[in-house]
Amino acid sequence: MARPKAFDHDDIVLKAAGLFRRQGYEGTSVRHLLDELGLSASSFYAAFGGKDELYMKALAAHAALEREQLRVGLTGPGAFRDKFARLLDSLIVELTGPGGISSLTLRAAVEEAGTKPEVLAFLSRYLAELIEMVGGLIATAAERGELRPRHPPEHVARFLLFGALSLGFVAKVSTDRTTLDGYAAMVLDSISNDPAGPDTPIRTNRPPNA
Repeated sequence: MARPKAFDHDDIVLKAAGLFRRQGYEGTSVRHLLDELGLSASSFYAAFGGKDELYMKALAAHAALEREQLRVGLTGPGAFRDKFARLLDSLIVELTGPGGISSLTLRAAVEEAGTKPEVLAFLSRYLAELIEMVGGLIATAAERGELRPRHPPEHVARFLLFGALSLGFVAKVSTDRTTLDGYAAMVLDSISNDPAGPDTPIRTNRPPNA
């Protein structure tokens, strides 16, 4: 009797993440998964249990890669603001490229979190981890005098992360690079090197006594 063909479990999960990222959960059938992954139905169900189980594994694998990319991009030499600007620029390039698609975590939040409690619970934990990580980096940058945030690091981190995720929404309306760059610039304004403190009025371009 022939032995079942062996396959790399982690590689299969990442391939599934790519398919879910392109087509969404509802747009991806088991037949699509079998064709994409090159598995028989028996191997698929034996290894993963079903579409729902594979989706959660794929979401977790994608989130782990996303979190590591964020960590690498925001650590190392250089100013925090400059590093975050480069991350936004890379995201814009991805979103405006051929077949530009946004994050699987973003797609899961928009399409599945409202109906799948397990997806909402996972994304809530994931976002809390990202906020803690980025908030710590912002606090460190503030201690160095590199940033002077007008709000607690945790709040700034949350705003920056949602700003980055929201680029995916903006790109669905317009992939015009100028539009996306303008949105990114507004996000970056929240971590400008402006020395204004909490009691300093927000500056405007209005002339004095206007």
